[in-house]
Amino acid sequence: MRLPDVFATEVYKQKNGIMWWLVIGGPLLIAGLIFIDVWVRYDYLLTKSRSAELGPWGIMLGEAVYLWAMFMPIGITLIAAIVHYREFSENAWKHLLSLPVTRGSVYVSKWLLIVLLTYLAILFLMLGFFVAGKIIGLSAPFAFGSYGRYALYQAVGALGIISIQHWLSSRFKNVIMPVAIGIGLSVCAIFLAQSKVLSFFPHATILYTMPFEDVENNRPLLSGLIAGPVLLVLGLLEFRRRDIV
Repeated sequence: MRLPDVFATEVYKQKNGIMWWLVIGGPLLIAGLIFIDVWVRYDYLLTKSRSAELGPWGIMLGEAVYLWAMFMPIGITLIAAIVHYREFSENAWKHLLSLPVTRGSVYVSKWLLIVLLTYLAILFLMLGFFVAGKIIGLSAPFAFGSYGRYALYQAVGALGIISIQHWLSSRFKNVIMPVAIGIGLSVCAIFLAQSKVLSFFPHATILYTMPFEDVENNRPLLSGLIAGPVLLVLGLLEFRRRDIV
């Protein structure tokens, strides 16, 4: 089986699972919370000098930064755990690897699936913000440039988190282990982000995805473009050598 066929099989496995509640419901829930926050405090937020410079749509992004920066790595952690859970829960690794597929295609297809699901979550977050802003009645035109950069920085920065959590979820049979590690790293991200060096750690870089002039957006870009592929290759090499069956 070729990689596209293996990937299609991985997608098919998730069609009736709880994955979609997480991928769609999670971002829309965050957008809903930000909608309530901005709707209730909009007049107050406009009076703040920092918010006044950002404009109405920038205010919404500014309010979302910490909440989404915490939820997104945790969401990726749960997505990776769910993608791998079926193989462990049904003891299906032996059957899967007995098929005419390479370990590399299996590992990469699961990684690609996590990437796809993460990008769908980002898309639904952006749609949620757009709808929330229209309901509130923000007077300015939708800030396509700012929101597009925000989505791009997230998409690139997420690659490092995906590679880490993908490997952890493939490594531990007990799903609690990778989830606990992922949540722990997500909670510590706000402290890691305060260090010049540790702020490049994948789980911390989401805090630097806001498309504002005083935010160092090089962190998610460098971390994602370097850590994502490197950790994917390292995880793949370990997965190939591992005695799974």
